[in-house]
Amino acid sequence: MKGSSVLQRIIAAVLLVAGLVGVGLGVASATVWRDSDTVVATTSYAGDGTMLVTEPGVLDLVDDDVTIRATTPDDQVVTLVVGRDVDVAGWVGDDPHGVVDGLADWDALSTAPFVPEPEQDPSADESPGTDESPSEDATDDSAADATDDSAADAADETTEDPADDASSESSEDGTEAPAAGVDPAGSDMWLAEATGEGSATLRWSDQPGRWRVLAAGVGEGATAPTLELSWPREVSTPWLWPGVIGGAVLILLGLFVGMTGLRSGRRKTSGRRGTTAATPVVAGPGDQGSDGPGAASSGTDEPGSATSTPVPGRSSSGDVPPTVTRRELRERDEAERLAAQQARGQRPRRAWLTGQIPIVSKDRRPRTAAQPVVEPVVPEPQDNGTTRADAWRRTWGFAPTPGPAPTDEPTTSGPDETTDDTKDGTP
Repeated sequence: MKGSSVLQRIIAAVLLVAGLVGVGLGVASATVWRDSDTVVATTSYAGDGTMLVTEPGVLDLVDDDVTIRATTPDDQVVTLVVGRDVDVAGWVGDDPHGVVDGLADWDALSTAPFVPEPEQDPSADESPGTDESPSEDATDDSAADATDDSAADAADETTEDPADDASSESSEDGTEAPAAGVDPAGSDMWLAEATGEGSATLRWSDQPGRWRVLAAGVGEGATAPTLELSWPREVSTPWLWPGVIGGAVLILLGLFVGMTGLRSGRRKTSGRRGTTAATPVVAGPGDQGSDGPGAASSGTDEPGSATSTPVPGRSSSGDVPPTVTRRELRERDEAERLAAQQARGQRPRRAWLTGQIPIVSKDRRPRTAAQPVVEPVVPEPQDNGTTRADAWRRTWGFAPTPGPAPTDEPTTSGPDETTDDTKDGTP
C-alpha cells in the first residue's frame, strides 16, 4: 500500500515536469526561436563597372512588396531606377556591370559579372554558279575598284592622326583615366526612380510584366553600389498551441494523480485509526461500578447483610477483567480535565506569582466507579438494665436468652374484655 502511494507521487512529479517543459518549448518556439518578420538580403559587387542590374523575377522572390536600398561609400551619388526588362537591357548595353540573379541565402543575394553574348559572324557571300560566267563589264569594274582601294590604302599609311598617336601613347604608358559613372535618372523609360548622396531608397509593389532594377554610381571615381532588398513575410508558429495545450493537460493530469494519492493515503490512515479494537483495561478493586455484578447484588441485598460488601482485591465476575471502551476512556479523561480546570480556577492568585505549587489532596481516592452504600443498622432503644445485662453476658461468654417473640394478639384479656355468657346465650 505504501509502495503504490510512492509510485503515484513519482508519476505525478514526472507529469508535472513534462507539462512544464512542453509549455516552455511551445512558448519558446513563438518567441526565442521565431523567425524574423522581414527578410533582408544584401550584395556587394567588386567587379568592373559602376552598375548593378537585377534579373526579372528577383523583386518578387519573397513577397510582392519590396524595399530597395542602394548605398555607396564616401557619400557618392547613387541612382535607383525600375524599368522593363528590354528598356534596362538596352540602356546598359554591353558595358561591364554586375547581375543579381537570386538569393544565395536568406540574408545574401547571388551576384555574377555580366558576360556579353558572342557576336554572330555575317553570312558568307554566295559564290557564283558554274553555269554563269562573269561579263566583261563586271570584270572591268572590279579591276578599277581594286586599283582605287590600293591607292587609298597608300594614302592612309602616309598620313597619321595625332589623336590616335596620343591614345596609343597613353595606352603604352599604362595609365588610364578614372571611370565616370553615367546617371540614368531623368529617362522616360523608368517607372520609378530615386537619387541620393550616399544612399537611395525605393519602394516597389509587383505589377504584371518583367521588371528590373538598375543601381548606378554616378560621378568621377564612382564604384558599383551595395544593393539591399527587404521583403515582409508571414511567420507561422505551428508548435505554440500544441505545446501549451499539451503541457497544460499534462500538468492537470499530474495534479489529479498527486491529489488522488494524497487522499488515498489519508483514507487508509483514518481507516486504521477507526478500526482499532477496544483496549482491554484491568480495573482495580474499586473500578467495578454499576457494570459489574457486584453492583447488581448491592441493589438487591438488604442493608446489614454480610454478602453485600465486596471483597477487596477480588473481582466478583471471576478472573476475566472488565473491558472498558474507548468512549468510556474519553469520557473519563474529559471528566478529569474538567476537574483539573475547576481545581486550577479555585487556586489563589498568589500561586500565579510564585509558580504552580503541587498540592496532594489528603482524601485522594482511587478512580473507582460508584460503590454500593449500605445503610447503617439502627438498634432499637433499650433500657439501661437490659443493656447492662447484655454487656455482662457478652463479657463472660454467656449467650443471651431469646425473649418471647412479640405477637400482635393480646395474651391476656382484661376485665372489660370478658364476654358475658348471658349476652351470647339464647333466652
